Amino acid sequence: MIARRTALTIAAIVVGATAAAIVTGQVLARAPARTPPPPLPPSPILAGAPQVRWVVDVAGRAPVPDRIVHAPVVIGDRVLIAAARVGYVGLDLATGAIAWRRPAGPELAAPLVLAPRDVVLVHACDVPVGTAAGRSLVACYERIDPLAIAARAAGGIDAADDDAAPCLASMAPWRVTGTSAGLVIARDGCALAVPLPAGAATATTAPPAPPPLDELGADCGVTADGTPWCQRVAGGASTVEVAGVRVPGLAVLAAATAGERAAVVVRRDATLRDDVLVAVVGGAVAWTWPLPPPAEARATPVAVALDATGVYVVFDSSRVAALAPPGA
Repeated sequence: MIARRTALTIAAIVVGATAAAIVTGQVLARAPARTPPPPLPPSPILAGAPQVRWVVDVAGRAPVPDRIVHAPVVIGDRVLIAAARVGYVGLDLATGAIAWRRPAGPELAAPLVLAPRDVVLVHACDVPVGTAAGRSLVACYERIDPLAIAARAAGGIDAADDDAAPCLASMAPWRVTGTSAGLVIARDGCALAVPLPAGAATATTAPPAPPPLDELGADCGVTADGTPWCQRVAGGASTVEVAGVRVPGLAVLAAATAGERAAVVVRRDATLRDDVLVAVVGGAVAWTWPLPPPAEARATPVAVALDATGVYVVFDSSRVAALAPPGA
């Protein structure tokens, strides 16, 4: 009898608590289980091989950490290269010959194109630059004509000591946006508004960085230029998904998109020697090009860009290749 009363009491408590919770909105329907999105189907591979227009080594390797390589920039008849160990280099679009070279510190930004003959380069200063009391030097800039390599303006970028502190604490490359009147330079938790040509910067708000993908059943990340990608392993095979395609590989080293076209550098295995450039058109793999074997395991960053003239890839610190679609 006592056991029966105890059971009834417990049941009443549970029913009462549940009813009260429903009234207060605390009992909700069970959330549906989160399931991973279906992976993309394998990308069809079309016939054809690229035309290799040129492969050059721009050399000039500075003894600095080899951790920054930006996507090439095609402007007029020049291909602009920016990398920690080579600084800024202008190559002839047709031949790959070096047209000009400008030194830069290791934390350099990608060239900012304001107009066909107006480009801004922001980088760590390679020469001493004086500042006023209470202000610290954070970077240097040059504003150049990349076709005639004429300097339009140059100088230091300084900020109040408190504003400069988070900038000087970082060794990341600068992200640069702006117009002919002024720039916004940012890296990690630092962002500065820079009027031109004065260079006297003030603190501002940094643009948000693109978040990585988050998918169940996948290992996701972003390339150095912010392109999200994911790796999936199924049936003993690894594939990577990026820019709307799925291809065999372990990781995405670099990627660039333009409409229905994409260029992706994929690491195929753990040897750090088998990396391939995959060109995609309309969701189909149009052609592939294995990067030339490195002298030693490839641990340096890779960057890629594409435009109407072809695909350009920078690898192994200072090697640059220009590729064109089959039949171009």
